Amino acid sequence: MYRAQQALGARFKEDAGWRVADVYTSTDDEAARARTGVGLSDVSAWGKLGVRGEAIEPLVVKLTGRAAPAVGLASWAPVNGARALLCRRAADELLLLTAPRELSIVADVLEKTIEGAGCVHATDLTAAFAAIDVMGAGLGPLLERLVALDLSAVPMLGVVQGELARVRVIMVRLDRPTLPAYRVLVPREYGDFVWKALGDAGHDLGLTAVGAAAHGRLMTEA
Repeated sequence: MYRAQQALGARFKEDAGWRVADVYTSTDDEAARARTGVGLSDVSAWGKLGVRGEAIEPLVVKLTGRAAPAVGLASWAPVNGARALLCRRAADELLLLTAPRELSIVADVLEKTIEGAGCVHATDLTAAFAAIDVMGAGLGPLLERLVALDLSAVPMLGVVQGELARVRVIMVRLDRPTLPAYRVLVPREYGDFVWKALGDAGHDLGLTAVGAAAHGRLMTEA
């Protein structure tokens, strides 16, 4: 996806060791286009920690002080001053997503919490998945063209596993009050293909690439 973003004129910044597309045109322009059309933002720099085992639920309580989300749902939780999105993929499988600068904090606490927690283990999947946030008024029509699943009944913070453009993906619904949004996690070797597939499918829906500056504004406003 990096080369595709270069071709779109992205200006990059460093974020926790990653080169991240910060701005394509301007923050104001990208945010406005995403609200009225569809915005596409590369968030692959986010940390991704996979946890598997029978002791998922007691582990989450020890890690966050809160109960684990139900299967098919996600929840935000504090982890030693950091913040993680806990995505429950199955009864014995959890995916933790963290901001790039907080990955080391969450990974360290997770490693210490797992000791003595029972049958459970963790794997750093940060480099295994590309991640794309798709957002905006045209999100529904765009996903209808690429996803065979019926997404109309997916609740806020719902976790969906299926195919997008015939690639197996994990999708997390991350709507804001005035902005529909999904995070799409795709095996890294298909990241460029999925990025381009979304771009091709959304060309008539006002799709625009959104840099980290505009993405941060969109995800925190309202």
